[in-house]
Amino acid sequence: MIARYESRSQADERAAFLRSRGIASHVTDLTSMRLNLAHQGQFRAALWVVLPEQAEDALALLEDPDHRADTALDEREFERLENEGADAARRTMMRWLILTALGLAGLAALVVAIGQ
Repeated sequence: MIARYESRSQADERAAFLRSRGIASHVTDLTSMRLNLAHQGQFRAALWVVLPEQAEDALALLEDPDHRADTALDEREFERLENEGADAARRTMMRWLILTALGLAGLAALVVAIGQ
């Protein structure tokens, strides 16, 4: 996490700025991280860098929009990174679905065996 913002729109705007400069970033809402209403702070959203090696460039760009990022990605690299992430997510989802189906089939077989 490199910054916190009072509103999601502020964080989204900064993330779009960083992406335009070749920095892969992500925004999350902080409301899900609060334990209860008594601990609400002034921050509502967080800005994260996706690649740890881009953190210094991201911070420098947020301070100075004219900073030249040494770790900037071009559009082709962004596309490759997004595709790799989507492929990994699909593989993980398929593994969980297969394990769940096998587990349910095993449970069904156990219920049938016990019922006889």
